[in-house]
Amino acid sequence: MSRYANAGELRTKIRVFRPVDEPDPDGYTGGISRLENVFDENGFRYCKWVNAHGTEVYEARQAGVTEPATLTLRYTPKITTTCLIYREQDPEPYEVISLNDVENRHVWLEVRVQRKAAAK
Repeated sequence: MSRYANAGELRTKIRVFRPVDEPDPDGYTGGISRLENVFDENGFRYCKWVNAHGTEVYEARQAGVTEPATLTLRYTPKITTTCLIYREQDPEPYEVISLNDVENRHVWLEVRVQRKAAAK
């Protein structure tokens, strides 16, 4: 878990998508109809990606979290807890657990993610 990253550590490409509910012809929204990239059409950002390891993995499993990771990237207000994050060319998304504007300085954003789980 890092609170900052050197420029050379920002090596992992991520794409961030926001679910958009579009109303049907009757005006009702019935769930997610499409995903919208928050950084333009084919936009991406670089981040420092740190997977959980050691006892942190066991603690996360007890809490029901699968494949936890911490991302550190330059601050942007476009990422919210409703967003889905795709790591480089990985077809399975991660969901955002929490966001941390480090020291409320709007310089670094620390994002805790987990693999998106199927509904039970």
